[in-house]
Amino acid sequence: MEVDRGVNILKAALDHGIYIPHFCYDRRLKRFGGCRMCLVEVEGRRWPLAACSTPVKDGMVIKTDTPRLRKSRQFTLELLLIHHPLECPVCAKAGECSLQDMVFKYGKPETRFKRLRRHEPPDVRGPLIELEANLCILCGKCVRICSEHQGRGALGLIGRGFDTVVQPAFGEVLECDYCGQCVDICPTGAIANKIFKYRARAWYLDEKRNICPFCSVGCTMVVGTMESKIVRSRGLEGVGINDGNLCGRGRFAFDYIYSKNRLREPMINRHGRFKSVSWDDALTYIKENIERIKKQWGPEAIGAIGSQRCSNEDNYMLQKFMRDVVGSGNIDSSGHFGFFRSFEVFDRCFATPPPPVMLNSPLGKDLILLIESDVTSTHPVFGLNILQAKRQGSKLIVIDSKETKLTWHSTKELRINPGKSVHLLNAMMKVIIDEKRYDENIAEIPGFSELRESLKDCTLKGVSTITGIPEDDIISTAREIAEAKRRLFIMTLNSTENDKSIKTAYAAANLTILLGCGAETLQIPSQYCNTKGMYRVGIRPDNGCKDAFNMLYEIGSIKALYIMGDDPVGNLPDQKKLKETLKALDFLIVQDIEMTETAMMANVVLPASAWSEKEGTFINMSGFKQKMEKIIEPEGKSMPDWKILRNLMLTMIDKETIKDFHELENEVDRVIKRSSPYEQRKVFHPIECGDNELHDSEFPYLLVLRDSI
Repeated sequence: MEVDRGVNILKAALDHGIYIPHFCYDRRLKRFGGCRMCLVEVEGRRWPLAACSTPVKDGMVIKTDTPRLRKSRQFTLELLLIHHPLECPVCAKAGECSLQDMVFKYGKPETRFKRLRRHEPPDVRGPLIELEANLCILCGKCVRICSEHQGRGALGLIGRGFDTVVQPAFGEVLECDYCGQCVDICPTGAIANKIFKYRARAWYLDEKRNICPFCSVGCTMVVGTMESKIVRSRGLEGVGINDGNLCGRGRFAFDYIYSKNRLREPMINRHGRFKSVSWDDALTYIKENIERIKKQWGPEAIGAIGSQRCSNEDNYMLQKFMRDVVGSGNIDSSGHFGFFRSFEVFDRCFATPPPPVMLNSPLGKDLILLIESDVTSTHPVFGLNILQAKRQGSKLIVIDSKETKLTWHSTKELRINPGKSVHLLNAMMKVIIDEKRYDENIAEIPGFSELRESLKDCTLKGVSTITGIPEDDIISTAREIAEAKRRLFIMTLNSTENDKSIKTAYAAANLTILLGCGAETLQIPSQYCNTKGMYRVGIRPDNGCKDAFNMLYEIGSIKALYIMGDDPVGNLPDQKKLKETLKALDFLIVQDIEMTETAMMANVVLPASAWSEKEGTFINMSGFKQKMEKIIEPEGKSMPDWKILRNLMLTMIDKETIKDFHELENEVDRVIKRSSPYEQRKVFHPIECGDNELHDSEFPYLLVLRDSI
């Protein structure tokens, strides 16, 4: 066989379908060589070698299964079983336990060693993860994936010899990200998923792959169901663009679809109290009120808010209903306050839409600049590749006003005063221009002279006072960024963040152009699982029509509002103003899966199916179209969003429309594929820093809002 130079024997064998037993190896982790199960015989070598830590050489002849190796593996298993309890029939890991499988294949019917077994009580103090020391074989994979891969280091090997256990530091309660990677990687039941434990046996599970419904990374999950209920979600190594990695939301946050607040039937608000009604009654009631408002104020008095979490098909039907049936172009979403702002920046600075954010884009870069963004909270699996790039030698410079996981691992941390990143970016551009470290063709780019002029009054002393960053750090950081050959600038632009604005994105774009880089150097990941897809299928206002700010914050702007799959009152700032605007509406329709704060104010509430109860397509931050499959039946009388809108259209216009999902999917696919070629061009857009005051005597504190999935 042929393999790349430097590959170890175990990886080479596994990649070519040759199984060598192992416990402590995982290709995402550094070599450990501790379990001794992967010993192989190599011609010319006297003793067996650990396959996981021995690199292949040209002409090497390797034996993976001989009587000598079997005897060695039996001995290793004998040692591991000295302390291991004989509880396989009642162990939650039964059927998926690597130790159990190895003992069946290689183990002896009896052992030569006898010792009192460990009887430690399980550590059940954590909310999601249970630690069972009695089942641990000390392979160390949980410790290493937490430290090496997740960058957290919440677990450690405590004690020595037979007394060694895996525990959080000082035996305290597990305080971590609760990503659950340790649960998936544990070969035994020593680290258990508390939500799943004893709910089902592994062999009774019906497991299907699906797309995570949270952030825009688009991770593949393996969802296990039993009796039409989701009981587990996990990653599978080598599966999906996430390669089996999942965050805590993707692994543990599926129970909300069984919440007591789940909407299971349509309801109409009568004198402040919700009353359950049939679908026909609910749709007829909506029809009557929309027609009344159209007749009295015209179609322009009606608006709609789409959903960044609903599928392309759901959002397409909403805009189709609004444009074709209602006759209104007042269509937008909460993305208006977040990611959609990046379209303006990239259009004006590069003449392109925001470029795809590839999951592996941080890898191989000389320098990564992170601008006031906690990517490990908003896009956790993307954040893992930033950490991996740092481990592989990339410089990681973090500009932030608070401590995050990425500040812990940064090469340089610039702890800035909140909301002052525009000042800092402008100051670094000033240094680059003054020292002539910019791209040699920069004078040909429109707006350069204006940019230079706008920075004339920018002094390092003044910026240092405003930002809290020493002058020397500003200068050295600017030089490091300018000297790097392969750069990547990353920032989020989400709807609930207030410490940066569209000005921050413009300043980052100016820095990108100044250094001769293209649009792909500035990476702004979309916020939720279908933020990009929603935009592509038409959830944006027509020219001259009302946007989300008009509809949600301007009292009297519209008379009726249709909100699908969003909770503006619960998610957006200034709840008081939002509630005043919604209360002033003549008619409010909310279509969602739960009774949200916004739904509590509605005239009609329509129960929608959750992500696992319907099929649909999504476009992730990398621009890939992904298919969400139906796993379980809808709760109660809930329906997929697209079907609710299709039925409402039939109620209002009484003529043939979309027949089924297959027809709708094909129509949406044609819409998505319509795209114009873009020829990238660069234009500077100088940004004034604005008010330099951090606070005043009357209001001495600044509220900083950050987003999380």
